[in-house]
Amino acid sequence: MNLAVSVFVPLLLATSAHAQTPLHPPPEDRAYVALVIGLSTYQYLPDEVELDFARSDAAIVAGALRESAHFDRVFLLTDTEATKAGIRDTMRTKVAQLVGPDDVMIVYFVGHGIGADLGLPTILAHDSTLANGQEDGFVLDLLTRDIQTWLKAGTTLVVTDIIHRNQLDGIYFYGPSATQWPPMRPGTMILSSSQSQQPATDGAFGQVFAAAIAGAADRNDDSYVTAGELSAYVVSTLSSQGQVPVPAGDYNGNMILAEGVDRSSVRVGTPAGDPAGISEVYPDVTIDKAKFVFGEGAAQSVQCHDKPIIACDPSCYVWDFQAGPCNVTAVIDGYPMKGRVIILARGKYDCRRKGPELSCLGPG
Repeated sequence: MNLAVSVFVPLLLATSAHAQTPLHPPPEDRAYVALVIGLSTYQYLPDEVELDFARSDAAIVAGALRESAHFDRVFLLTDTEATKAGIRDTMRTKVAQLVGPDDVMIVYFVGHGIGADLGLPTILAHDSTLANGQEDGFVLDLLTRDIQTWLKAGTTLVVTDIIHRNQLDGIYFYGPSATQWPPMRPGTMILSSSQSQQPATDGAFGQVFAAAIAGAADRNDDSYVTAGELSAYVVSTLSSQGQVPVPAGDYNGNMILAEGVDRSSVRVGTPAGDPAGISEVYPDVTIDKAKFVFGEGAAQSVQCHDKPIIACDPSCYVWDFQAGPCNVTAVIDGYPMKGRVIILARGKYDCRRKGPELSCLGPG
């Protein structure tokens, strides 16, 4: 029997404060390590299947793990850094050196996957192709083997946000849900952003997960985030919007995933123009400089956090503002267009039309 199925229902029912209390305090020298991977662009895939929020979601999650969940080491790989070789090398030569049987490890992946609807679930790296995805991507069986061989943490959480609406030449971007993973060793939780073949909303899950692991999921305010608390938070937050995250694996709901969190300090808000009320959280840092360059249009403008609107013609700088969303506008071919970009690091952000909205790609 696949243990992933056996823990699904009990976990969702275990939502009382008593049920979420850790059974034992964690070891004082326990290490917390994470590998966060975010892919908005792919070397061999066309622009129309880019994921606008994947890279920024990964940065938000990494920031929450580092700043609020107090992880000792957080490795962040985005776009061109997240090749198949780059991901495997980071797991094998960096992460593996830092985790042991008393430690906690999180592997978080947001990007594209294929094959889950065909019985060959595969996660795509930056240099993967659709034609040979099972060879130049991560077939689930082999990725499971790699994780269990190299990453021997006593507590493991694997998170995937890889089921999206995009399709190309009849191939749907359906990566694996949590229940499609092979059985893994005890102490391993798998969490997918949605159910099998149910497309997730681009940019929604990462915001909610970041808030949860930063402390919003700490229902009983004991400074721990447990597996049960994390699952209950993301499921309850997103399911009302038609996106149901799925937990699976061989683990206990009391398993500690983060410690030292403070729920009251988590800055949770509602994205502008989103009546659904999806939570979002950003690292508490100041961006000293961001340059916005518009590739087309007229009357371009940028407005970041509490800063005034700045006109760009066709480029402009925003100085000393809080990390988080910036709203961009432009008139293209006579039509006013809007967009939203999450700024988490200094650098250049190239803005252009993508479908009915503006999209800005930043450094990385």
